[in-house]
Amino acid sequence: MFFDNDQILAASRTIRPLLPKLIPALADQIDLQLSQLLNQTDLDETTQVNRLLEILDAHPETKSWLDQFLEIPAGERGYSRPPGDSPLAAATPYICPIGNDYTWYREANEDIPLCPDHLVPLVPAPA
Repeated sequence: MFFDNDQILAASRTIRPLLPKLIPALADQIDLQLSQLLNQTDLDETTQVNRLLEILDAHPETKSWLDQFLEIPAGERGYSRPPGDSPLAAATPYICPIGNDYTWYREANEDIPLCPDHLVPLVPAPA
């Protein structure tokens, strides 16, 4: 299956807040690498995406997450509830208004965090 650059960029932004749970020992290091690449403006998009894929494919935890992320249609991404509840509840995506390098999904009434790169409040992603 073929995935376009936008899907890989979206995955790279979305995985960042999940790294501490996916790969605790390397979360900060991987997040820094992703952040630097997502904010690097002197690369063409294909080179940027290839480098992001190298980072995500380098660890079984992030590769597995990426494979699952890319299988889910964009309109169906959200929060998965525990078994017995409805299978998927919509989660509102929030993005960094400055760099578009960080995506976070708000579940219920969670406080909206700051972008870890630019230290500004995340804003709802355009529909």
